[in-house]
Amino acid sequence: MYNFLIEFGIITTLVKLTKMYLNETYTRVRVGKHLSDIFPIKNVLKDGDALTPLLFNFASQYPMRRVRINRDG
Repeated sequence: MYNFLIEFGIITTLVKLTKMYLNETYTRVRVGKHLSDIFPIKNVLKDGDALTPLLFNFASQYPMRRVRINRDG
């Protein structure tokens, strides 16, 4: 995913920040009065996240862009 962001011209710093945001997220769960230990969230894209539709748009445009580049030479 990060490679296509770079191919679309997104600056490396922003790609690194996006990667940190998506990969270094932790949470806890409360059940009644009990709070769990901190654990990492493994799913990269989260439902309801404002970044999800933007990344989806880049991901859906990537194959079309690759076909156009290969077709045009």
